[in-house]
Amino acid sequence: MRRFFLFFLAFFLSCVAGLAQDLGTSLKSCLSTVRSIEPSDTDFSDLGGLRAAIGGARIVLLGEQTHGEGSTFSAKIRLIKFLHEKMGFDVLAFESGLYDCARIWENVQQGGTLSQEAIGSLFYMYATSVQMGPLFDYVQNDLPAAHPLVLTGFESQHSGVKAKAQLFDDFARFLRKTSPSTVDEEWELFRRVSIATFGSRDYRPGPEEKSRFFRKLLELQKLLDDGSRVTDSLTSSAGFWYQVVNSIESQTTRYWGMVQGNEVSVRDAQMAKNLTWLAEKAYPGKKIIVWAHNGHIAKGMGSLGPPPANPADAFVPMGAAIHRTFGSKAYCIGFSGSEGTYMNYVNDQIVTIAPRPAASIEGVLAAAGNTYAFLDYHKASGALHKAQDGTLGDFQLAKGVWPEVFDGLFFIARVYPVERTGK
Repeated sequence: MRRFFLFFLAFFLSCVAGLAQDLGTSLKSCLSTVRSIEPSDTDFSDLGGLRAAIGGARIVLLGEQTHGEGSTFSAKIRLIKFLHEKMGFDVLAFESGLYDCARIWENVQQGGTLSQEAIGSLFYMYATSVQMGPLFDYVQNDLPAAHPLVLTGFESQHSGVKAKAQLFDDFARFLRKTSPSTVDEEWELFRRVSIATFGSRDYRPGPEEKSRFFRKLLELQKLLDDGSRVTDSLTSSAGFWYQVVNSIESQTTRYWGMVQGNEVSVRDAQMAKNLTWLAEKAYPGKKIIVWAHNGHIAKGMGSLGPPPANPADAFVPMGAAIHRTFGSKAYCIGFSGSEGTYMNYVNDQIVTIAPRPAASIEGVLAAAGNTYAFLDYHKASGALHKAQDGTLGDFQLAKGVWPEVFDGLFFIARVYPVERTGK
């Protein structure tokens, strides 16, 4: 028995070594070394591989394994500076509230301080992480430039304090200028039910209130859907409020348990519509950087594990819709690492990441001595077109054909957690 076990172990290890060798050979075809992830490092000569991979893309989507991993935040800030200064990207769109970010940006343009405006309104792990300070300072200091880096958001959920406290004041102000009769008794119900839903997933309106709510929602959609481009601020645009109303519909139907199939797909579908509207109507012709979780920016999930028994239960990420709409003009970059720690953003606990398996993409990159690296999956060959171990979120292993999930991968050998500002 002992001989059999030793033989089996030797056979298994040789298979793992063979898989790692095949994968290592494939990775070399699309690998470029990155020197630094420090936001202060503005010698971008190490990012030539990333520049070539992005090429003429108009939308670059930057992912993250988790919202509590500071090394990725730092790496993304350095990439944002590079994309803004060297590749002409002028808009930064966050996985954060569509309205919240619009109000943040308008306040900043009127003299507000971004780091303060962000508190409670930009997603809290972005707003209260020390690693985000260099980005907030960069955007603030860039305001007087000829082409400042504009901040916006595309999230379909309204969770920030500005959405809860100011959204309907701004909305009513717009409606009183364009269609004052709309601000009626049914508007007040629509406002009250929406704000209650923003504040709690457990809130449920009564049947009559729900019916009146959706009648008013439909009235607003018909009124605001004019297809025009933004010519002034977002909050002065009918199209912006149309997307806000559609996002309210997405949020309420999800929270009230009214959707069929994968509920998160409904959230992502509206995020994709919001981002598409920003690209086509708010910032036409502008090049956009997207900041979001790996799971949202992925261009497809079909190769990750067996499909659910009911196809409607499959998760369809925002990135899939963006790639259908923009094709080669969108380039999504996943982020991953091989070991280290990160903060669980729900409870602030530090989580340890064990070294990735030898035959995983991260394990092979680490074994080859890469501290930081970029993979352009458009150049992928050989083993990369077969299912390989890798990570999509929270550094949990998954097997997938990764060039079908991301266009590129940014690798950080040893990751570290965010530090919270305490605000």
